[in-house]
Amino acid sequence: MKLVFPHNEHKDFDLIGDSFTIGSSDEATIKIDTVGMNAIHAKLVKDGNDFTIEIDNPACMASVNGRLVKESKEVREGDLMIIAQVHCKIVGEEAEPQDDNRTRIRMALPKYVLRGVSGVYFGKTFPLRGKTSLGRHSDNDIFVNVDGISRKHAVISVMADTLEIEDMDSSNGTYVNGEKISKKTINIGDEIKLDNIRFLIQSPGMQADKKTQNFKTESVKQKQTVTQKSKTVTEEKTGSSGKWIVLVLILLAAAGGGAWYMGLLDKFL
Repeated sequence: MKLVFPHNEHKDFDLIGDSFTIGSSDEATIKIDTVGMNAIHAKLVKDGNDFTIEIDNPACMASVNGRLVKESKEVREGDLMIIAQVHCKIVGEEAEPQDDNRTRIRMALPKYVLRGVSGVYFGKTFPLRGKTSLGRHSDNDIFVNVDGISRKHAVISVMADTLEIEDMDSSNGTYVNGEKISKKTINIGDEIKLDNIRFLIQSPGMQADKKTQNFKTESVKQKQTVTQKSKTVTEEKTGSSGKWIVLVLILLAAAGGGAWYMGLLDKFL
């Protein structure tokens, strides 16, 4: 038996043994260093001719034939597993596909992705296609198993040139760039907050560095800094002008006093 990757993004792996860990760490039996993959993301355990996939952390996303893996799920030969965003199957040696010179159609990359930037979902990405539901129930497209998230919290819809997010009457609300919304058009760079869990709208190739993750926060801070600087400059100008007026008045008073003392003002009095 071997683990194969239909999109050919990784080398096939011979499943010789009883259990195999899958993750981005060097300690993983099957190392897959890709976006959204945890250090130890999942575990494959051999059970006769079949396998079981096990997930210890609910934030580690995996599915078998489109059904989300909560803790464990049986995997049979030919079943499609999606671990993070990696597609793979378990096949027998005799089932290895032969090259028939036909063109392989690869799954198109999504135009938008949702990247977690806080909590247990930090660094994880989720493709956005059509309508994507988010919530605490496992039937949602994005399963957010965190207290404070409603069973069906929000829905993100991919439009022709933009996206739209709608709050589904959640208990703790849906926020876009800090503003509570019921429905709103969103774009790349916008921050989505469900209770205390924050996500960013990105395109698949965007880097997950601190600058990107704090895009909105830094933008607000920069605006505040510019406003404070403008206020300071205005105050300095106002203060400086006041000082000059006082100085001129003192000089005029001194000149007047000197003239009176010397009798130069007698002819005017």
